[in-house]
Amino acid sequence: MRWKNLHLRGVGAALGDIVAVENLETEHTLHAATSQRAVSIASGSTGMDLAVRAARNALASMAITTTGPLPVPDLHFHAAIWRGSRGIDFWSRAAYVRSRLGLPAGRGIASELNAMSNSLVGGIDISARVLAGSPDLDTVLLTGGETFGPPAFDHLTADHGIAYGDGGSALILGRHPGLAHILATSSYTDPTLEQLHRGNHRFAPAGTTELGIERIRERKRQYTDAVGAASVTRRNHDGVRAVMEEALLDAGLRLDQLRWVLLPHYGRHLLDTHCLQPLGITADRTLCHAGDQWGHIGPNDQIVGLTHLLTCGAVVLGDNVALLGIGIGMTWTAAILRIDAVPPSLGVLAPPVRWPWRAPADAKR
Repeated sequence: MRWKNLHLRGVGAALGDIVAVENLETEHTLHAATSQRAVSIASGSTGMDLAVRAARNALASMAITTTGPLPVPDLHFHAAIWRGSRGIDFWSRAAYVRSRLGLPAGRGIASELNAMSNSLVGGIDISARVLAGSPDLDTVLLTGGETFGPPAFDHLTADHGIAYGDGGSALILGRHPGLAHILATSSYTDPTLEQLHRGNHRFAPAGTTELGIERIRERKRQYTDAVGAASVTRRNHDGVRAVMEEALLDAGLRLDQLRWVLLPHYGRHLLDTHCLQPLGITADRTLCHAGDQWGHIGPNDQIVGLTHLLTCGAVVLGDNVALLGIGIGMTWTAAILRIDAVPPSLGVLAPPVRWPWRAPADAKR
């Protein structure tokens, strides 16, 4: 869908310490499998804390391009993919984040989105459609926050081909110009892949008090042993291509007109097979050398990456940027943005990196 009056007004990220993989207690073979150099570790923080920090940064970035008082978001959607990032059950994380931001009571709703790692890019699509049909609404706040950790969810060994990091992100969408224009969005769903992350496991019965260690590898193996890895790859390729082709068509752009394509922070092999190959692009169009310092932060990867581009001067006015979200279930969303403003003062909000994050030839741009 093409959007004529949807803008990115604020964006922010919050990470922990960037800890080298060799300094973490894990199997050395995993580093070779993922090519991960480091992950973000936010010791002592909760996913909600990180979301609040990121949202404060997003509000600060919005203030740079806004004259007068900042608007209070009419809608607020929060996302967290793992139980360890959700604090406690039977409680509203979205309301907690909104409260800690000091936002007052008022019309609208604070709720949660759960498209897993596609929650925030998918949230852009959902927010756009809500705003398009709701002339009484003006501003949407999207937040996410994740904290992983052993023994239940080891950052480096919990999943195949992915190292996980801690962090939060936030973006503010609205009808008034700001940092970028959201040109188009597209989403696609293939529920036949639901069992990929369930495997043969039974549901936890009501009244369960201890869920134990996440067995993601085991559940995936059970499914791929039954259907074959090639089947999963084919269906993922279909989803990736469907959303990117439709979003580009609606935006009136070609793939080669994108300055950056922001992807999930997978390990290098998974990034290649599940993102680069179906898109037909090379790694230098992505932030793979920043993602391999941060880790996969659930739904936050692309928003952290966008914050990075805007705060380190890696985009200029008129650049086109694509965000591709992929979530367990499976769902895919593409969002195409055109950069409208890159205020130099955004630099103070930059996410940390430990090593160079782009190739020398690209760095000269």
